[in-house]
Amino acid sequence: MLDSPEWIARLTPSSPHALSKVRQLYLALYEAITRGELGDGQQLPSSRQLASHLSLGRNTVIAVYAQLHDEGLIVSDGRRGTRVTHQAAGNLSRSDKDNPSSLALLSRRSVHERVTSAQHVALAPGMPDPELFPSTQWRKALNVASRLTPDNLGYKGIPLPQLQQALCRYLAIYRSLHVEPEQIIITSGTRQSLALAAALYADPGDTAWVESPGYLGAIDAFRMQGLQLRAMSVDTDGTRMPSSDSTDAPALIYLTPCFQYPTGAPLDASRRAAVLKYARQHDCMIFEDDYDSEFRDDSQARPALASQQAVGDCNVLHAGTFSKLIFPAARIAWLVVPSEHVTGAHRCLRTLGGGHNSVAQATIAEIVDNGSLAKHLQRARGVYTQRRLALLSALEDTGLFEPLTDTGGSLSLVAVLKTPIAAKAMTRCTDEQRLGVQFLEEFLWHKRVSSQVSALVLGLGNVSTLKIPGTVDRLASAITQASE
Repeated sequence: MLDSPEWIARLTPSSPHALSKVRQLYLALYEAITRGELGDGQQLPSSRQLASHLSLGRNTVIAVYAQLHDEGLIVSDGRRGTRVTHQAAGNLSRSDKDNPSSLALLSRRSVHERVTSAQHVALAPGMPDPELFPSTQWRKALNVASRLTPDNLGYKGIPLPQLQQALCRYLAIYRSLHVEPEQIIITSGTRQSLALAAALYADPGDTAWVESPGYLGAIDAFRMQGLQLRAMSVDTDGTRMPSSDSTDAPALIYLTPCFQYPTGAPLDASRRAAVLKYARQHDCMIFEDDYDSEFRDDSQARPALASQQAVGDCNVLHAGTFSKLIFPAARIAWLVVPSEHVTGAHRCLRTLGGGHNSVAQATIAEIVDNGSLAKHLQRARGVYTQRRLALLSALEDTGLFEPLTDTGGSLSLVAVLKTPIAAKAMTRCTDEQRLGVQFLEEFLWHKRVSSQVSALVLGLGNVSTLKIPGTVDRLASAITQASE
């Protein structure tokens, strides 16, 4: 196909043109791949060959191929050359097209997450220990909340003012973020906050930049709103912004700046400044997922990214949740939006199906105000620190992992294997050991799932300190069996 003269003509950039040659070539190939004109597995010319055909500099083609590779649309595989790795929606089988009960396109684009069963929870990342939360204080606060007046027990279009005020104080103390109560939109969780942000600040077809490896819930939330995604890589200094110009600036940038999930790398100060500057210059919104910020070992965690904006700027949406600090079933999260967007946010949330559990909101407001939450946070931080140090020590003793990095907090960590293992074998063996570990490759959403496992994402929220050595022994046994 690429050898045909008319196809080459379609790829040839125009001159003069408002877009650069790099951008023109990228868009031509992107549309051909996503529309199915170039099918999954089809080989592309080498960068040298295509540059020669189009009379372009080779660096132009290399830059385009690099971006398509980052987006998971092509792969370069040594002697096998460069191939398309994308199944276009239009390339469905006849049975898929003719079946009236087949799923819609957006639902088929959702990430296939491995669901942890009730029997396989040990070391599962992202799971807090609900037994740590003081149930007595919760019951007392619930008793207070049950005295809400009848007008607060009906269908509520706005959150309870007392929770918004309590959150204002909480954010000011723990995150150095000073906002007005009405700016705090209450949602049922981070995924709903993501859907709300996408609905508010992006149109279908717009682009969002998302970390990879990263939180798969963000991928699903943005794709379900019809957004195109571009991957941002992660290193020891946190998330790296991709190269960009004004013609391809995103509508949204998703970041976990305090603890990058799942690697735990905090966003470097210079990168914080750079992303804030970029968002201001290109008028795009940053979604700051304040993941695990409350569990830093530091007595004074670095301020929220939203608190570092210059006066008058409003390009950062600050999102948080009580799911890990209290327990997941609380289903209370928040999104801080600019004052001028509050009315639109409430209207949009109602359209998305956002409800307001007044009793749960009042209960949380009570435990924030009476000091129970602060005491629990101090205790939980100490317990999780002990567990993390015990887990690091036990993992080191196995001799199966590269030197481990202590992230200084969070409820999960990444352990890199000395020798990669077949994913199927590792899945079977961890299931047999009733472990909920996940593979780092599963979080690389912009790539095809690898057949090899190079690193494990481990949680420490649901294994007590005394049980960690025995649990790691089971993990070591699973690794050894999978390697045979």
